[in-house]
Amino acid sequence: METDVIIIGAGGGGYPGAFRLARSGYRVVIIDPKGELGGNCLFSGCIPSKTIRELAQIVWRNNRILKANLKPDFSLIQDHKDRVQEIRYMQHREELKEFRDNIELIRGKAKLIDNKTVEAETENGMIEVKGRYLVISTGSEPVKPKFPGSEFSITSDDLYGYRTSLRRLPDDITIVGGGYIALETATILKALGYNVRLLVRSDKVLKGFESEIVNTLLPLLGLEIMYNSPILEIKKIGEQEFEVFYSDGKGNKKSLETGLVMLATGRKPVLPEGAGGILALDSKGHISVDDSMKTNLPNVFATGDVNGKAPYFHAAVRMSIAAAYNIMSNGTPVDYVDFKSIPVTIFTIPPASYVGIMPSEAKRMGISFIEASYELKNDPMAQMYDEMGGVLKLYFERGSLRLIGAWIVGVHAGFAINELGQAVAHGLTARDLAEFADQHPTTNELIAYTARKVL
Repeated sequence: METDVIIIGAGGGGYPGAFRLARSGYRVVIIDPKGELGGNCLFSGCIPSKTIRELAQIVWRNNRILKANLKPDFSLIQDHKDRVQEIRYMQHREELKEFRDNIELIRGKAKLIDNKTVEAETENGMIEVKGRYLVISTGSEPVKPKFPGSEFSITSDDLYGYRTSLRRLPDDITIVGGGYIALETATILKALGYNVRLLVRSDKVLKGFESEIVNTLLPLLGLEIMYNSPILEIKKIGEQEFEVFYSDGKGNKKSLETGLVMLATGRKPVLPEGAGGILALDSKGHISVDDSMKTNLPNVFATGDVNGKAPYFHAAVRMSIAAAYNIMSNGTPVDYVDFKSIPVTIFTIPPASYVGIMPSEAKRMGISFIEASYELKNDPMAQMYDEMGGVLKLYFERGSLRLIGAWIVGVHAGFAINELGQAVAHGLTARDLAEFADQHPTTNELIAYTARKVL
């Protein structure tokens, strides 16, 4: 089989670019082991986890404000999550029908033969596909370290996966890890009424995030976090009861009893067979790319989690579109991804978001900036939800007053950050932000209020 473009992986790093290429008349073959569009985000990531989060937030607000004392049946929550996933799968199937003449989706496992040839192992046998261009968007998967009893633990895939068998949860849950998946899951389950603790290997959580964001967020979460407590072993002591052994950081072995252990110890790139032999990889095993998504081979692009640039679905979509445009220009880069303008949200309850250049980085780069802040206790939405913790901070380049970065902790952070991301991407100034009339009452109003402080 011959085509113009082969795309390995049907997630956010794959199908948006495929649609764009198809609209321009390119023939595209997508190879994916699930045989569905949406990738890990839809199967076990963003969509299912945030569906459960939204329901958990409803429960949390009802219990706090209306004293409702709700403890929902988790199987009903999982049923709703599955319905949302199925709706989106059906939506993607309908979208794919629009491109039936230009896009073929093959369910199979891909193997790279060379930079223009891929073999797809399908249930009906091996299919060889040749193409002028190749896009690798195979995503990432949870890291599950091996230690005594690790087989008794689960990962986020087991909790959030489509039609997962995990329909009921014990009252006591232990999460191992200190990244955003660990914290998000901990706050979701805590909001649903479960007793949750975090075992963290080091003395910090959310490594890589600006310390001021973390220090603002953590007190609002109310989580039990056990720092310097690497896990050593899990023993099964009952039908749904486990003893977890960990170190207290001083060489002492301690233990606790829990009903479920979830490992949230990071993610690693998923490489198609043969990729490591022809493509340059970084120190963590990601496919090395430049900002045009080009690899070391001129006709091969890598998008999404597999390149390690920004492990978020919306970032993968942007990379996918950039790769498509650069293929349409015969491989000459015309579109470059600005990673600093891609917003990041930690979907804890409450959430935190940031975009652009943070103060610590600005100082390293020698950028002089002006800071303006606004406390969410003055936000009408925060008052309505009785969630008045948090703050919005904006950073403007001194002189030009161009917005270079921003972060927000608290109500609707994940919504407000999109407007700020647009501002960073397009070089908007404090005056531009101050003069825009955001809808009232919304948390976005605080952007204009804050910008006025520097004028």
